[in-house]
Amino acid sequence: MRYIKIIMLFLILSAVLVACGGTTMPVVNEGDVLATMVAATVQAALGEPPAEVQSAATPVPDSPTPDDLVPDPAPIEAVSPTLAPPPPAAPAALSVAYIKDGDVYVWVEGGSSMALTNVDDVVDVSISSDGQVIAYVRDTPFDPYTYELWAVNTSIPTNERLLVSYPEMDALKASSSFPDAAGLDFDQLAWRPGTHDLYYSTVPRFEGPGYVPLYDLRMVNADTLVKATLFNFGQAGAFTFSPDGAQVVLSTPDHISLANADGSNLRSHVLTYPLVGTYSEYQYHPSPIWAADSLSLRVAIPPEDTLAEPTPPTSLWYIPVDGTPATQLGSMNSIPFDWPNNAFSPDMSYVAYIKSVGDPVNNERELHISYADGSNDYIFNAGTTLQFHSWAPDATRFLYASNAAADPGLYLGSLNGSIFLISSEHQTMRQIEWVDNSRIIFIYDYNGAIELRISDQDGTNHALIDTLTNSFYSYDFTQ
Repeated sequence: MRYIKIIMLFLILSAVLVACGGTTMPVVNEGDVLATMVAATVQAALGEPPAEVQSAATPVPDSPTPDDLVPDPAPIEAVSPTLAPPPPAAPAALSVAYIKDGDVYVWVEGGSSMALTNVDDVVDVSISSDGQVIAYVRDTPFDPYTYELWAVNTSIPTNERLLVSYPEMDALKASSSFPDAAGLDFDQLAWRPGTHDLYYSTVPRFEGPGYVPLYDLRMVNADTLVKATLFNFGQAGAFTFSPDGAQVVLSTPDHISLANADGSNLRSHVLTYPLVGTYSEYQYHPSPIWAADSLSLRVAIPPEDTLAEPTPPTSLWYIPVDGTPATQLGSMNSIPFDWPNNAFSPDMSYVAYIKSVGDPVNNERELHISYADGSNDYIFNAGTTLQFHSWAPDATRFLYASNAAADPGLYLGSLNGSIFLISSEHQTMRQIEWVDNSRIIFIYDYNGAIELRISDQDGTNHALIDTLTNSFYSYDFTQ
């Protein structure tokens, strides 16, 4: 049986890369209306007939508030950061940055697309929260392993400028633990909310396969070009900003830490755990999710031995920002290697996960919904090779996919039990993201047609943003 599970590991990991990715809980009827609109819009965009509403199970108790699921010792006080961001400025409209033919483009809702560069070698983009600046990584043509970080304004004058040069990256590589790597690339790019401070981490690139993040954290201001090293190699982790931009969480394969956005007030190892067994060279790091008030986080930690029989549960944790230790909320029995990075709903009230049932060779799965502590667990749907994708911002609906021959597709589920088929060709939809409570943005890749699309809730503003011809499908948006 252990060998079967090892085989299933590789099948599951392959499916995750290809795909998107009881009782019911009552919500307002508006969710049904919006869900129907989303389904109709995307169906029309994909040239498919609209799907019929299916119904799921039986009503349940009223949903909990996030406070019901949080341990109740002393109240948690906000940390006073030494670097407070200005109030976030919002762009005038939804703005999307993307790559086409190796160049940076921007599309603003209500307007049209505009090329911002003419370099032919862009491989990644990230747009600031105010929509005014786009950062982009160039893999320069004279050497496939030379990487530079640039910025460009989204309005005239565009003022293309170099933020981090190849010589700087080469010097960093020489001081890293991989001085003989083919090159040093940018791993994560993220704008600090409400600012033009661009944070990044690095990763060595090799002539063969291999991914070894260096877990550093550096910053460059896109206006002044002032630079800072907040944490050197091995001192940080995969990073995510708090909603208010004041703090950052750092996740590594064996611990989670917190810090102020300027690197001060490090709260190291607020949660530690054994390395999650991946049975590969890849080291897994969890993905903590911030609460909307920036005062706490939630995270799901898979078991150490993911192939043990029976499979050990995945633990659910609450992390306060004051540096006190994390508290375990509960657990769930998720499928091995289908790690629930976005299991928690945005309001922290619910958890969604996939559970394997029956003989592993049959790949039968169940989509479960529970409260954030794992209680009140129920089966939302069952089928072959189900995969959970993501929660909508309103935390009442979610996307999931089925690869079953009988009912393949991307589905929109709702806590009230309703299910809508968005597309029966879900594997043609890549990099799906929620724009807001009623719209999704995605790459459409079918029969040689590669397009960046956004679907509106009422079908009157469905937008083909642009037709893409490059193999790099990076995009980012803000509103």
